[in-house]
Amino acid sequence: MAKLSIDISVNVSPRTALRAVLAAGLLVMLGANLPGHLSYDSVAQLYEGHFHIRETWGPALYAWVLGFFDRFIPGTSLYVTVSAALLFGSLAAMADLRPRTSWWGVLMAALVALTPQLMIYQGIVWKDIMFADCAVAGFVLVAWAGRVWPDKVRRWTLLIAALVLMAAGAQVRQNGIIAGGFAALAVGWIAAQGSWRRGIGWAVGALIALVLVGGAETTFSEPPKAPTDTALSTGLRIVQSYDLLGAIAMDPNYKIDKLSEADPAAAAIVRARAKADYSGRRVDFVDRDTAIQAGMNALPDKAFAQQWIDLIIHHPGLYLRVRWEDFRWVFAPPVIDWCLPVYVGIDAPIEKMAPLGLQHRFVQSDVMLSNYASWFLDTPVMNHAFYFAVSLVLAGLFLWRRQEGDVTMAAMQLAAVAFSASFFIISIACDYRYLYFSDLAALAGLLYAAVDPPLPWLKGPMRKPS
Repeated sequence: MAKLSIDISVNVSPRTALRAVLAAGLLVMLGANLPGHLSYDSVAQLYEGHFHIRETWGPALYAWVLGFFDRFIPGTSLYVTVSAALLFGSLAAMADLRPRTSWWGVLMAALVALTPQLMIYQGIVWKDIMFADCAVAGFVLVAWAGRVWPDKVRRWTLLIAALVLMAAGAQVRQNGIIAGGFAALAVGWIAAQGSWRRGIGWAVGALIALVLVGGAETTFSEPPKAPTDTALSTGLRIVQSYDLLGAIAMDPNYKIDKLSEADPAAAAIVRARAKADYSGRRVDFVDRDTAIQAGMNALPDKAFAQQWIDLIIHHPGLYLRVRWEDFRWVFAPPVIDWCLPVYVGIDAPIEKMAPLGLQHRFVQSDVMLSNYASWFLDTPVMNHAFYFAVSLVLAGLFLWRRQEGDVTMAAMQLAAVAFSASFFIISIACDYRYLYFSDLAALAGLLYAAVDPPLPWLKGPMRKPS
């Protein structure tokens, strides 16, 4: 009897394997996290989006986005799926920006997909995650626009999509405009084609469009009869009072003349309680002290603003000491466990959850995810300072090579660095999520670099746009 032999060979390219790894990572992430993890902030914004009202000073656009997806499938399952698919799809699209894909890219894709930043954070319903996903996707779209620049239809389609995403990100994360600004610079570089005037024109035009589209998105998302948005003034007051409490706590001899002139008794209470209540970890500790809260509430915004300006102009050394104490906690927290490194489950006041059909949740799968994250807490994987350094190195390598897509990817890394640095001025709490974009941008940059390593002995020919 003749033997029948069948020879089946499968030839899988690195690019195909990279896409398969990221697709599998997306499915595993969704299976482990859906319908999503919601803290009080998440539930409050979903509540606003569902009922078309405005009760908090969280971004109106984020509430609208959550409400939009909630109309199709109640809750946040659809939102989490779409947001995560946007990120994973963007990471997969980076492979096509290079003329070749190495197997190192496949390995890096697997490692990136396994980090808590993707495996868990993509399932958390926070505006910080939406901003990061929109920003990374926006940079990838700009890079693709550069690749197809001669094709006007494809170019403008990609640039408009990038503009909408970048503008949305800037509206849900106040300092998210930084990412949009660097994306505008990348557009200017691509469009310049040897003419610096043309490049400046494109960059300025992109930045103006970013501001206009962002404003339109927020206006569109505001519910009917919404109260006046006081987020900016409220946030400024919090930063000013936090800085002043820190200055008083660090230097008992610092004079708060402006506050004393406005209300001597209230100023005396603030001075007496500042040292006990101030912590670089977070401003929230002040809320626990009703005495200092009463004193601060009695002082007008104008007095805080004047005293804060006095601190910066006449006591810059003290101001920088305060800011460094606040910044070090968010950038490189001495004890990461105190800075909400991960959040799983669902928890909020029942009066907010019941109308949405939500229930408190912390089940075995949440416990497992929390345990999984704990493996990485004291490693570089969960260290903003590490990713800050990674972004600086990657930006240098990409700018050295300056091939197709490199300048845009370098712009994303520099945006991550600038975004982290901005918290030296605005930090009021050390929650890990605040610098999530910086981590994600560095991880995306590592994947892009691994796809076609920017090393001298591997430097390949420039591929013309297609």
